This record gives sequence, structure tokens and C-alpha cells, in this order.
Amino acid sequence: MVDDQTATNDSYISWKGELFRKGIHLTSLSIPVCFFLLSPSIVRICLVTAVLLSTIFDLLRIFGNDSVKNWLARLFGFIMRPKEKRTLSGSTTILLAALLVHLIYDLDVAAASMVIIVVGDTAAALIGRRFGRLKYMNKSLEGSLAFMLFSGFGILLIPDLLFKVAFAGVFIGAVVEALPLPIDDNITVPLAAGALMQLLINHSVMI
Repeated sequence: MVDDQTATNDSYISWKGELFRKGIHLTSLSIPVCFFLLSPSIVRICLVTAVLLSTIFDLLRIFGNDSVKNWLARLFGFIMRPKEKRTLSGSTTILLAALLVHLIYDLDVAAASMVIIVVGDTAAALIGRRFGRLKYMNKSLEGSLAFMLFSGFGILLIPDLLFKVAFAGVFIGAVVEALPLPIDDNITVPLAAGALMQLLINHSVMI
């Protein structure tokens, strides 16, 4: 999540770039849909393949020769954050997160984890950047509330997920998204949200 007033040179992109970036991010909602429509083996094969292809793209973008770097920069530079010139792209990290949650958690939990990061992060970035005024930890309260509100509505589409479990996942996802962690929140948010939801389901006496 990046607000206009709190953006750093390492993470800032234009408003147009942010809109395009989050539009692409929203297409990741097809991933939890595929969790339910396809067999687990097919999902994992597709995700492993996608992670490998996206990683190859990143390696070419970071370590390729100047002509390759310049060509990729012309095509995708306006939606890339400056820090991604030397790290994995958001596309790679979201695909990696999808693979991890699918391997680790129950189907409903894995799908809910992906909805939380995709919908929540998009809402937090756009609303926080546009309307964020109350700042904390380089984020905005408005953005964090938008994260919880929109991901909360989105997670209601997940079948057979108890409300208390869903709310806990949304809440911890918003908290982790706001923390200045060194690991990309595309990975930390779904893993943390999924871990808490899975724990509550496994120990249903607690809810």
C-alpha cells in the first residue's frame, strides 16, 4: 500500500501506474476460483509453471543485457516500483503465495487468504493513496480500514467459512499489511491470514 504523502522513492509510481498495477492485481482473483474448479494437482502444476515463468521474467529484467532491460522497461516500467528493479515483481510474489497457501492450508482457507490479499491490498493502496490522512507506520488508517472492509465483503463469497474465522483472517491480514516487514506483503499477508484461520478451524472449540 502506498500513499501519496508517505510514498518513498523506492516504492512510488504514478497514479496511472498504480491503477494499472492494481487492475492486473485484481485478475489474481481467478486463482482462488481455480482452487475450487480444478483438481489440486492441476492447480499446483499451473502455479509452479507460472512462478517459474514469472521468475525467469524477473531474472531477465534484473540481470539481462541492456537491450533486454530497456525493452522490458518500455513495456512494463510504468507499473513497476523502483525497488522491483532489483527484486522479484509483485506478480511473482503473489503467484508464489498462491502456491504456498494451496500447499499448506485447507481449500477454503487458501482461497480466503488469496481474496484477502488481492482485494484488501487493492482497496488499501487506492483508497489510502487517494484519501489517506491519518498516518501510522508509513500507511494510513483509511487504507487499513478499506483493506478490512473490502476484503471482508470479498471473503463472504468463500463457501463454508465461519464468520469468526473469516473476520480473524481479515483482521490479521490488515495488521500484517501495515507492518514494515522486510518480506513482500503479497507473501506475508496470505500466509499470516491463512495460518490464523487454519488454527481456528483446527481448534474449533476456540470459536
